Amino acid sequence: MHKLINMIPLVLAVGIVGSPVLAQDIASDMDFLGINTIRVTVSPLTVDSIDCNIDGSYLMRELQRQFEADGLAGTDQEDALAVISVLSARESGGGACNSAVMLGAYKKVSFFDQDAAWIRTGYVVVWQSALLVTSAADAHLDLTRDALARLGEAMLKEWQRLNAPSASASDASQ
Repeated sequence: MHKLINMIPLVLAVGIVGSPVLAQDIASDMDFLGINTIRVTVSPLTVDSIDCNIDGSYLMRELQRQFEADGLAGTDQEDALAVISVLSARESGGGACNSAVMLGAYKKVSFFDQDAAWIRTGYVVVWQSALLVTSAADAHLDLTRDALARLGEAMLKEWQRLNAPSASASDASQ
């Protein structure tokens, strides 16, 4: 009996230590939970992107189609943004094009700024990643589009994980 009583604090400690795992399901300003729509935008492109045949509008439309096909609707609202950035450089003499293809998702949040003593609004990073691509200029747009599609797929997996019906039901019950 004495050994059993000594085990009670251990069992309680394991129960307490194990409970923070549930914190993963708590809504945060820094995740995709509750995001149903997103606005896709493109950052300004580098001068070399012209020589590398990068078309920001085309990339934006392709990513928007990919998102919509997987259930993440587009919008003109700016509450959630997916920002495409492509930093390109071309080797001298008409050589290969090199691009860092980046995708970031951002959520607009409001917070109280104690220093200013008022509420401010800004964006927090929800997700971001990048890939590097190198190719001849004539193939570079296709390779860049494919890299962006891979980034979009990874981002969508995270969005779907947090917005799946079972995740939403467990969040609603909390």
